[in-house]
Amino acid sequence: MTAYSVPERVAHVERDDDGLPQVFLMRLPDGPPVALEGTAALIWTFAAEGETDVAAAVARAMGLAREQIVEDVEAYLVRLVETGLLACTD
Repeated sequence: MTAYSVPERVAHVERDDDGLPQVFLMRLPDGPPVALEGTAALIWTFAAEGETDVAAAVARAMGLAREQIVEDVEAYLVRLVETGLLACTD
């Protein structure tokens, strides 16, 4: 399993208004703001909190089987790392 962290130069704010998770991110000093909602916000939040099996955590939160979402979650984590919004710590 891979561990993730928030890069030092990424500012973030997490909200959970009306039960819909939201995360607002920005690479400092001049990156464009990025808004994540719903499942995307859950994936980023679990990864940023150090969860090593993000797919399992998201599956539990959504009442799904890990096998149903693991490929999509892992692909999205790769994208978050490639865009600099998460860092691998392994």
